[in-house]
Amino acid sequence: MHQKKQWIALAISLALSQAAWAQDGGDDRFKLSGFGTLGVTHSTEDQADVTPDFQTTRGVGASNATSGKLDSRVAVQLNAQFTDNFSGVVQAVSEYAVTESYKPEISLAHVKYRFSSAFSARLGRITAPLYMLSEYQRVGYAVPWARPPQEVYNYLLPMDGVEGVYNINAGEAVIGIQGFYGRINSEKADVDAMRGVAVQVDRGSSSFRVSHIRGKVHYVTDSINALFDTYRNLPIPALAAAAARLDPRDVDGSFSGIGYSYDPGTWFLRAEAIQADYSPSISGKTTSGYASVGFRHGSLTPSLTVAHVDSGGRELPGTLDPFGLLNGAVLSNNSSRHSIGAALRWDVRDSIAVKLQANHIQNHAGSFGGLGNVQPGFQPGRGYTLVSATVDFVF
Repeated sequence: MHQKKQWIALAISLALSQAAWAQDGGDDRFKLSGFGTLGVTHSTEDQADVTPDFQTTRGVGASNATSGKLDSRVAVQLNAQFTDNFSGVVQAVSEYAVTESYKPEISLAHVKYRFSSAFSARLGRITAPLYMLSEYQRVGYAVPWARPPQEVYNYLLPMDGVEGVYNINAGEAVIGIQGFYGRINSEKADVDAMRGVAVQVDRGSSSFRVSHIRGKVHYVTDSINALFDTYRNLPIPALAAAAARLDPRDVDGSFSGIGYSYDPGTWFLRAEAIQADYSPSISGKTTSGYASVGFRHGSLTPSLTVAHVDSGGRELPGTLDPFGLLNGAVLSNNSSRHSIGAALRWDVRDSIAVKLQANHIQNHAGSFGGLGNVQPGFQPGRGYTLVSATVDFVF
C-alpha cells in the first residue's frame, strides 16, 4: 500500500509538472482539464447508510442524516497527444469511495495507439467497461441526474490491462467491437483474469450496447476472513461444506449488460439492465435495471427514473447453522428493491449545472437493500427517501 501511495503521488506530480511546462511553453501536445461535483444528500433511513460504492460501508443515513459523501468529488486530467496516432491520459480523482476517504487516487493512467482509422488500443489503467456510461460515470456534468441510478451503477473500479476497439461502418450505423483483458486491484474486491467483449451500435440518435465479462473474483474483508475461516474449519462436515460454497473470496464470476438510449436532442430515453453472477457465494446473483426519460426545455431538463434490483442465487444453510452467523451473512446480502426518482437539471452556463433530485427506495420483504453501516435497529424491507442537491462543473 505504501508503494501504491508513492506511485500515485509521483504520477500526479509528473502530470501537473508536465501540464505547467506545456502551458508556460505553449506546447499544445498537453491539455489539462478536470471536473467535479459538490453535492449534499439527505436520507430518511437512520439505521443504515446509502453508500457511493458497493465496497463502502458509510455514506449518508445512520452515520450522518445529511452528507456530501455520496456525490462530491473533484478530478484533474492530463491528456497528452505525442503524435497523430499516439496519446496518453493520466487522471487523479478525490472522492469518498472504496478507501472511505478523500485521498486522491489514480483512476486513469494509460496510453492509446491508433493503428488505423478503424482500430485502436489502450494499455494501462482504464475504466472498467461495465456499463453504457462507464467512460464518464464519475462526470456528473455529463449525465442528467444527480447520480447514475445506483441500482446499476454501484461500481467505481478501474481496470489495469489492455483494450482494443474495432469500428465497422455499416451504412448509417457504426458498430464498435471492444475486447479487453486485465485485472482489478481494489481495497476489498480483486478480479483476476478479467476478460470480456462489448458491442455497441450507434445509428443516428440511437445507441445500443451489449457486453459480457468473466473473471476470478476475490471479495475480502476482515469480517469475511473471520467468518469463513472459522466455519470452514468447524468439525461439522455439512456446515463446513456449506461455508465453502458461500465463501466469496475465490469465485468464478460473470457480468453481463445490455443498454439502449435514444436522444434526438429535445428529449431522451435511456434503459439499461445488468446481471452480476457470483453464485453460489454470499455475493449471489443480482439482476438490476433502470429506465429513465427526460425532456429538455431551454436550460431545464426534468426527468423521471424507475429502477429495480432482484437479488438471489444463495443457499441459506438454515438448520445446518446452529450459530446463526452464516445465515445472517446470507440474509444481509439480499439487496432486492425498487425505486422511483424525479430529477431537475438546470444548466446555469456551458460548464456548470445545478441539479435537484428525490428518490423513494422500497426494499423488498426481508431485504437489506444493499445498505451499509447497518445498526441494531435496522428493519429489513423498509422504505426510505433520498433528497439530493448537486453542482456539477467541468474545466
